[in-house]
Amino acid sequence: MILKHKRPNMLIHSSEFDDFINSLIYKHKMKFPKIVTLFLLIKEKGPVGRYKIVKELELPEGLIRGTLSHLKNLGIIHITKKGAILTDTGTGILLRMFEKTRIKSIKVFNFEFMSLDSYCAVAQLPHRKINILTLRDKAIRAGASACIVISYEKGRLIVPKVYRDLSTIFPPLAGKLIKEFSFMDGDLLISAFAPRAWKAKEAAISAAIDDYAYQTHEVNKR
Repeated sequence: MILKHKRPNMLIHSSEFDDFINSLIYKHKMKFPKIVTLFLLIKEKGPVGRYKIVKELELPEGLIRGTLSHLKNLGIIHITKKGAILTDTGTGILLRMFEKTRIKSIKVFNFEFMSLDSYCAVAQLPHRKINILTLRDKAIRAGASACIVISYEKGRLIVPKVYRDLSTIFPPLAGKLIKEFSFMDGDLLISAFAPRAWKAKEAAISAAIDDYAYQTHEVNKR
């Protein structure tokens, strides 16, 4: 999913946004990658019911009930008979999350003959120094069964320490990736495989967050 949206005024300033995220982390006991996944789930599947969210995110029903009530009171979601939907403010916050984590897009992608589980989600990131093993470990800890990292360098798709040019080994796959993603030199694809689509997305998001403050430090804790 690629978000393009005019951001609303609410929670755009850094301090307000940080306070809001920390309220979810420390008061509602939800890790930052899970928060991003929650907003993305509501955006893509809304209206979505509470029990669907509980099932997909594997969180206690009481926690989700309290979180949704909190988001509703802030005007971030709207509750209909069919479930929760993001308001313009909620969509703006999701965009802000993507900006803060530098995630350019996240999509479900079919690797076909290279598939390692039922579903695969791919997070696209701009160039940065990475440790492949660290990224894989993050994805596995978040529930992925496997993880493949691909980089785009000088017009080639590279699987570090495995394939120097994916197009020479798997031409159809390389062509499909080039068509699906708009690459800039140095971009990374973190591909997380899992039995369920939203578990794959959560794992890809978890791996993509590079020691982000909300994940590792209790900043602005109230």
